[in-house]
Amino acid sequence: MKNNPILNYQLVLSNYNFLTYILNSLFVSTAGAFLCVLICLLAAYYFYKSNSVFSKFLLTLIIISFLFPQEAKIIFNFTVIKNLDLIDKLIAVFLPFISNLFTLLLFIQAFKFYSSDIDDYTELEGFNVFQKIFLIQIPILKNYCITAFFANFLNLWNDFLWPLVVLQTDEKYTVQVGISYISRSLIFEPTYFAAAITVSILIPIVIFLFFQKYFN
Repeated sequence: MKNNPILNYQLVLSNYNFLTYILNSLFVSTAGAFLCVLICLLAAYYFYKSNSVFSKFLLTLIIISFLFPQEAKIIFNFTVIKNLDLIDKLIAVFLPFISNLFTLLLFIQAFKFYSSDIDDYTELEGFNVFQKIFLIQIPILKNYCITAFFANFLNLWNDFLWPLVVLQTDEKYTVQVGISYISRSLIFEPTYFAAAITVSILIPIVIFLFFQKYFN
């Protein structure tokens, strides 16, 4: 019975709150990736439109700030999250990651291939910034947006250290923290533990297969 893969998956999903962990990770990864794409797209558009010394200096500061490893910023991030009274809330898991250097530079590079004639035409038509972003730029740059979304989704989905720091309740755990949590009771059941890991990687694979045509 223990060697039956279907029974292993059913046990993991029903007896260890694993479905809750998956739903938590889906919310965190989707919301965080969406906000990161939106914020970095708006920031990249600003740097695309502005050639001032201030914008170049600001971009340099942003790049320098992201050169520090995330582990070195845990204490500062934790202090901010605590002051905002967001400890043990799912929003605290993705809030420090709603901006990303890779995503920002990706969109800055994308705007180099963005036709300025389109931008000038939309301004003549009276489009505001958000209309240009959602109605013009996102459809044109959709491949970049999907790539950035998927990369940030995977980063948040696979993150272990930061959710472990800010989440304190079992029901709030993300999938990676949940696997670590249930591994203590599955230490003598390697087939169940393997089933938990397999379930945790299915959703990113399905999302990648769904958007695979945009990566060609």
